[in-house]
Amino acid sequence: MKNSVYIAIVLIISFSSCKNKEKMTAPTDRLPESSMVSATAIAIVYKTYKDFSKLVPVIMDAGKTKILSYPAPSDIFYNGKLAIPTALKNGYWLDNHGINENVAFLNYTYEAYSQLNEAPSLSEMMTNIAEKYPLTELVYCGSRSQFKNEIVDLNSLIDKGFPNCRKAVIVPMAVEF
Repeated sequence: MKNSVYIAIVLIISFSSCKNKEKMTAPTDRLPESSMVSATAIAIVYKTYKDFSKLVPVIMDAGKTKILSYPAPSDIFYNGKLAIPTALKNGYWLDNHGINENVAFLNYTYEAYSQLNEAPSLSEMMTNIAEKYPLTELVYCGSRSQFKNEIVDLNSLIDKGFPNCRKAVIVPMAVEF
């Protein structure tokens, strides 16, 4: 009896909150997959043409003309430590911050950036970009929580060529003549 009362209440609330059923349609516009928010951290493994591991990442637009996302100095921590990426085998890194294929690295180290009272202005960040095109590979390996021993498991995925992972398309540096 109790269960049927609860079900009836839920149904009444559900139907009464739908005032205009004719206008209710499924969304047709969706954010790109790389813009979706996830309930769990994603294991992002990447490789750069040289070591940028100590530099703070920012996310730029696809044309690398403006910064779309950057951390506050208080936001560059992961599990209570600076979010410096974790070294994996063969020159790969495990991201601990939340990068994507449009990442660029600033001239600020994690240590120096964490000491700032506030984030630099966008124009100051633009003049302090160390590298706009750092990536040679970026691979999305699913939820971090699926790995029992994250480093060992990700190194195994590297050895196997990243089966069941999604490789990002990396746009090479634009050359203008």
